[in-house]
Amino acid sequence: MIYEVAIIGGGVVGTAILNKLTRVNVKSILVEKNSDVATETSKANSGIVHAGFDAKPGTLKAKLNVRGAKLFPKLCEELKVPLVQNGALVIGNDLEKVKELYNRGIKNGVDGLEILDRNAILKKLPSITQNITCGLFAKTSAIVSPYKLAIALAEESVINGATIMFNFNTKEFKKIDNYYCLSDGINEVYAKKIVIACGGEHNSIAKILGAKTYNIEFRRGEYFLLDKGAVALNGFTVFPLPSEHSKGILVSPTVHGNVIVGPTSILSNDNSTITTQKGLDEITEKANELLSNVDLRKNIRIFSGVRTIVGDDFVIEKDPNNTDIINVTGICSPGLTACPAIAEEVLNLLGIENKENTMQRRYEPQKISNLSKEKINELIKENSNYGKIICRCEMISEAEIIDAIHSPLKPISLDGIKRRTRAGMGRCQGGFCFMKVMELIARERGISIDEVTKENQNSRIIVGNIK
Repeated sequence: MIYEVAIIGGGVVGTAILNKLTRVNVKSILVEKNSDVATETSKANSGIVHAGFDAKPGTLKAKLNVRGAKLFPKLCEELKVPLVQNGALVIGNDLEKVKELYNRGIKNGVDGLEILDRNAILKKLPSITQNITCGLFAKTSAIVSPYKLAIALAEESVINGATIMFNFNTKEFKKIDNYYCLSDGINEVYAKKIVIACGGEHNSIAKILGAKTYNIEFRRGEYFLLDKGAVALNGFTVFPLPSEHSKGILVSPTVHGNVIVGPTSILSNDNSTITTQKGLDEITEKANELLSNVDLRKNIRIFSGVRTIVGDDFVIEKDPNNTDIINVTGICSPGLTACPAIAEEVLNLLGIENKENTMQRRYEPQKISNLSKEKINELIKENSNYGKIICRCEMISEAEIIDAIHSPLKPISLDGIKRRTRAGMGRCQGGFCFMKVMELIARERGISIDEVTKENQNSRIIVGNIK
């Protein structure tokens, strides 16, 4: 089959582009080198849908941030992805910087901005420290699960006829008549147009395709993930005044009730997602400058993600060497917020009319954690597996895990099931349930348990027998 468009990269940007193309009835395929969508940068960011006051007016970042933020509520409603419009507070002690952010937001077309003095901030958030004197309130800021969004975008695409190929590491590229062939050495994909949307891997793919490479800078962001309700935030996302390289160390609720603290912004040589004591110490110091009640002893996980930066703006352009290739790179913050607008931008560069068709929407499986006992009992009568609790921290049943295993993308890893069900995301971080989940994956997929991986290829958990 010859596809109209092939997308390289299965993060939130790549899946948003695939979803948009599918909605306008363009036969498309996405190839991803890993075993699932959202396994790299898209699973390890703050999950903030930014209002749009930070980006420099006139840039793609500013334009697509504001447009993306306006698209988010309808998109998440359609995809059945939780979006919490909680609002954000940017706090500090430099009123001129606050005014600058406010004026920038007004130029960018952001609604619901308000400059606050200390007393006004205290009414919203009593736990601010003594050095906080002023701030900016952004009513339209929101939070979302970035990996849930990517999964939903991809699932809806597949349900409606798109194709996704995992474990496809592009190695060869050639032109055949009026289309192109991508190969991983075993499988081949044919398409008339190519979109490179693979973040930090852009240059390595571009060299294979003969496309433009860019001066890419990597910045690593480290985080603490705290237990549910660990910090009283009254629902708000709390930022410091931004620096030249970063929006700073934030403290924010997640859509699932945890609290995220971070990230750092550390110049890195590559995509390595290590965490360091120096980085974690910086988070501790900066968080305590904002709020008096951040208890990092309630940490249940530390992690990091790497953002890709190309100059001062996003890069979304036709390749100068081959106009059948669209380069999408340098998508750092606010890339998550901008992703639906980036998809529109790519559509325009491809010369495709933005006229959506009616689609089958993503099926959202039943979850018991927020249901009443009466409703849970009804489900158990229909399917006894709802009564078998696998993950006690998050109250995830065997039925939910089986449903995830057989969902449209057919996840094969422990982390793939975790992102879909939250089994293993609670206080014990999978200490009590991971073996049960592995057994279910092996049983349902008809494989040996030692073939089950944690995430991508070469991440087997059981590597051999000891006797």
